[in-house]
This record gives sequence, C-alpha cells and structure tokens, in this order.
Amino acid sequence: MAAVLPFFIAPGVVQADIGVVRLRETRGPFVITVFTCSELVRGTASDTSVMVQRSDSSEPILEATVNLVFTAPRGSVLEHGGPLCGLPEATFLGETAGLQTRQVMLPARRDQSSNKLLYAVPFNWPLAGCWNVEALVRQGPDSAKAACEVAVGLPTRRLARLWPYLAWPPLLVALFAMNQWLRIHSLQKRI
Repeated sequence: MAAVLPFFIAPGVVQADIGVVRLRETRGPFVITVFTCSELVRGTASDTSVMVQRSDSSEPILEATVNLVFTAPRGSVLEHGGPLCGLPEATFLGETAGLQTRQVMLPARRDQSSNKLLYAVPFNWPLAGCWNVEALVRQGPDSAKAACEVAVGLPTRRLARLWPYLAWPPLLVALFAMNQWLRIHSLQKRI
C-alpha cells in the first residue's frame, strides 16, 4: 500500500513547466497562438507567449512586431504607482470610454522566450479575476489582432500546498509503529 500511495498523490501535486494554449485563431495572413502557464496566480510573474505563423503554410514568422495588451478585470482599480510588470517600457492606456478598466501594453520579443519561435513577455498579474489578453501583430503592411480571456486566481496558502509533503513523515512513522506492534503481537501469540 505504501508503494502505491505516491502514485495516487503525485498527479494532484506535480506541476510541470509547460504552457497552455489560450487562443489559436487565423486572422488575415497570420495564425496567432497565445500561451500562458497552466495556473495564473495574482502577485506572481509568468510568461505570456505568442506564436505567429503564416496562415497559408503554417511557417513561423520570426520578424514580426508583437505587442500584448493586458486589460484588468472589469470594475477593478489598480493601485496607482504599483508595478504591473518588471519591464520599464510599459505603456498605460488608462481609462477607455469612461470605464474604470486599466490596460498595459508590452512588447513581446523572441529574445525573452526560451523557445525562439515564440514572442514572450513576463507579466506580474496584480489582480485576481478574468483578464483580457490581446495580441497585436504587425509584419510589413499586414496587421492583425486576436484576444482571449484568462482567469487569474488567488494565491493558495503555502501550508495548503505543502500538506502532502508534511503528511508523509507521520504516515511512515505510523506504518512503522503498526508493523512493530503486529510483530510483537505475533511473537507473544507464539509463546
């Protein structure tokens, strides 16, 4: 039982460093695919990546200009002066049409990505909620934009994430104690 138990606990605990496809759309001459990490959490930085391909051949486009526009959840107000991301070239678009939505536009670059086929930008999600992410792509005279929504959750308590690891030592001690008790009990029956 102890040998099988890790296989039941591990799938819920293990998190790989992979991206999730949030959007894949054909817009004009481009196929735009937006990736984020699988779990977006308020207050943590994560990469948002974009792959731009030709719509006729699916060949990656490596010389495009890609900008990402992050729009905070509706009805939320960002603290003035709070850093939205680690990049100094962030452009605040401010209020639009009288709404209290705040936006930040960041250039996505290939040199910021570990996969050189992707344009990436690190972004620190300052608020929980449903964010709108818009990819603006331009290559020569052609341009396109595609948008998707991503859910940003609240950070989990650290102890809640550690409970599987903290449960192992007492479980192993209890199994060892049970083994010793059964062993002594079986020896006493023989005598």
